[in-house]
Amino acid sequence: MRISVKELEEWFSEFNVKYFGGILPMPALSVGMSRTRLGSMSWKRTKKMFRTRTEYTIRISNYYDMDSKAFKSVLLHEMIHLLIEYKRLKDTAPHGVIFRQNMDRINADGWNITVSARMNGTPLNAVRTNNKARIILAAVTLGGRHIVSVVSPRYVISIDRILKRSTDIKSFSWHISTDSYFAGFPVVRTPRGRVIPQDTYERLVRGMKSLDLPQAE
Repeated sequence: MRISVKELEEWFSEFNVKYFGGILPMPALSVGMSRTRLGSMSWKRTKKMFRTRTEYTIRISNYYDMDSKAFKSVLLHEMIHLLIEYKRLKDTAPHGVIFRQNMDRINADGWNITVSARMNGTPLNAVRTNNKARIILAAVTLGGRHIVSVVSPRYVISIDRILKRSTDIKSFSWHISTDSYFAGFPVVRTPRGRVIPQDTYERLVRGMKSLDLPQAE
């Protein structure tokens, strides 16, 4: 699912009363498409005359296709950070004793707040493009690592030449794939990729069409 700012505002108001005694100020709520952070809480303090004003912002990522409970757990995570900052509490770490006490208290009500983000959802761009044909590089290093990457068509020849000269690559091959497994991969322009288990590597290679490159003259 994809969430909206309106939904975040409704959830925030509900959770503020239910879990935080209604004391939290309403922050600026926004949604984005971060791949590395499911949520974040930030603040900015400005001084004017004899007053200090603090503005809070909570951002939730729409990049992953998660259910409402997962999104709500991320929001609750950021609301705990807001509580600690708003009350100027001194925790032992970013996810220290105070954070974990509040996390455990709220999780007892059936939520799944964690101290670190788990990128378990399917990227929404994968849902939209899972049938797209991609050029896949599959390589095995001398150290036994199995690597795959999605390569920009414009850079296939140059990367092929680099790999042929490499002393670290045991074998490599080029393929065409429409497998949605690769939908969340970045499209690379240099010889780099993602290390995956050998059995996954072998399954993917078996299911892909080989791509024969033109021979250099």
